[in-house]
Amino acid sequence: MASCWILSTLLGSALFAGLGEVAVGRLLVEGGHQALVVTQEGAHILAKTDSALYGLARTPEGFLAVGHLGKNLLRVGLDPNGKPLWAEAGGQGILWGTDGRFAWGGYMGPGGWEALVLDLLEERAFRLPLPGQGYAYGGLYRQGVLFLVGRVEGAGGFDGFLLGLPVARPGQPWAYGYRSGWPENDYLRFLGERGAVGRLEVSGDSEGLLLDWLGLSQGKARLLRRPGFDYLRAWRGAFLVGEAEVDGVLEGLWISPQGARYAGGPMASLRALDPPLAYGYSYRSLFQGEGLVLNLEEQVGRPLAYRLEALRLPWLPFRTRPRALSLTWKPVAWNPEPTLRLKACPPGPDPKPD
Repeated sequence: MASCWILSTLLGSALFAGLGEVAVGRLLVEGGHQALVVTQEGAHILAKTDSALYGLARTPEGFLAVGHLGKNLLRVGLDPNGKPLWAEAGGQGILWGTDGRFAWGGYMGPGGWEALVLDLLEERAFRLPLPGQGYAYGGLYRQGVLFLVGRVEGAGGFDGFLLGLPVARPGQPWAYGYRSGWPENDYLRFLGERGAVGRLEVSGDSEGLLLDWLGLSQGKARLLRRPGFDYLRAWRGAFLVGEAEVDGVLEGLWISPQGARYAGGPMASLRALDPPLAYGYSYRSLFQGEGLVLNLEEQVGRPLAYRLEALRLPWLPFRTRPRALSLTWKPVAWNPEPTLRLKACPPGPDPKPD
């Protein structure tokens, strides 16, 4: 794949997840947005407004993508080349991610938003009431426990949370977790083999937030600090991605063993990783948005300097009783043929380092 792949023929597009040469997201259209699947052969667009795809995982059949259709959950099966095979909608809520065996997100319960888990292998669903309204952004399955991270309402706005759901022990009535207890807003956006990332406000300024697995158990965090808005979205291997405000402009951010770099603004963000590829969007062209794929081993970008600081979060324990949820899924028609062929970039040279 080219080191820079801009969907310049799909103005209004944004990519939220990707694996290799298959990516998913949404396309802005008049009256809303439509779920989007992008492959090397072209773009597949769900012909229903108010839909989007946020998560993608490999499966024995190819891929599974998840998101929402209106107020309902949406899941889509893709073949190994990314061609849609089937789509289903059901239940009230949104799915933010999946690993192919589980999917997670939010369910609109009686008192507002709750965390939601789908066990795709056992065809079960659970809603998990939280200490306040919130939902799960990221998940990772380990030794019979599905760990979830996300955000939940706290005293100062939102708290990041970590929750362990013992899915391999159906007789276990409780899931146990922690919320950050930080006096200002913070989110945990992603959970992977190395740990979790997100953002944390300090005196109104947003800093990159990083917790490894030891930190998740003890509340020990690291902040990537500099002036402006910073938000970490994914962490895989030696790479982190997200967004950073530079001179008042939001830029796509990536951090590798060579340091921190940015590119793609204005209003750019890198939302997902499949190293060395990163997926996101940029608003460079007519401020309508373009889906973006970068090869981080080839992209140059401009350097950024961060100050790394240790922080201990005032972890507050909580527990929740998972409640079984009955979902009815209905098929959604999706044209398996590409709607639009794509053109690769670059539209111009990469910015040179300062």
